[in-house]
Amino acid sequence: MAKWTGRSKARKNNIVEFGKEMVRRSKSTCELCGESGRSLSVYEIGKTDENADFERCVHVCDECKDTIKKLNKAGENDLRFLNHAIWSEENTVKAAALHIISEIEDRSRYSWIEDLMDMVYIDNDLKDICERMKH
Repeated sequence: MAKWTGRSKARKNNIVEFGKEMVRRSKSTCELCGESGRSLSVYEIGKTDENADFERCVHVCDECKDTIKKLNKAGENDLRFLNHAIWSEENTVKAAALHIISEIEDRSRYSWIEDLMDMVYIDNDLKDICERMKH
């Protein structure tokens, strides 16, 4: 158990180290909803036992993070931030939005999600990032 705890702590420290890069990439705005002036943190999409991966991390505000954590309890408009994220120029942010959508148990509750998914173009780079987020 001590090995796992040590690895977990090292992993967390690794994610925190991404902070400066995340601030540059996000320009101090939430990468999911686009809001600025909010407290931001590094949020890793998906779970893995490997080292933290910068391409699986997004800079998010507390509101978006809380919504993701309660994903299947979110109301019709609570996930509208995905509309912003899916059109990001950063493939990591697009992949995060796609991953979040894939985690929703009942997408039919959100009338706009299927229309959004129909408009998204997924190239090979984006597909690769999406695959990493699954594992």
